Amino acid sequence: MMNGGQPQGGQPQGDQPKESIKIAGQYAVTPIQQTQDGNQFVEMELPDGEVAPVFGDWESYGNPDQEGRIEDLDYRIYPLGDGTYALDAGEMESEMLREENREFARDTQGGPGASRMEDLLEKLTQSKGMGQMPGGGMRPVKR
Repeated sequence: MMNGGQPQGGQPQGDQPKESIKIAGQYAVTPIQQTQDGNQFVEMELPDGEVAPVFGDWESYGNPDQEGRIEDLDYRIYPLGDGTYALDAGEMESEMLREENREFARDTQGGPGASRMEDLLEKLTQSKGMGQMPGGGMRPVKR
């Protein structure tokens, strides 16, 4: 039975989760759906074969296609105690940050004739516009 007042991921209300599990997106048996209250969920086949709703911000974390099917990634979910589950939004945020850091580190690996420090400075300059004005010119330095 679905409860319209489920959280959109994150920590459950009350006690800490009993045991979270990782489940692949390929086990989603329905596209993203919404309760009358606007809470998103997907029905997922759990490791024991049971199909249960998993609530969470699937639009943000599931990278859905046009039909609303979530991407086949590993998702950490935890039971809410009423036969439903919730997406662990904190774990998803951490994973997204780890992936951004890995990409940043890959992009700053020394190129031909450049040190890692030079690559890092170049990457920071490109991503932050370090020392540049919006028009592309350099900011004057006050001395």
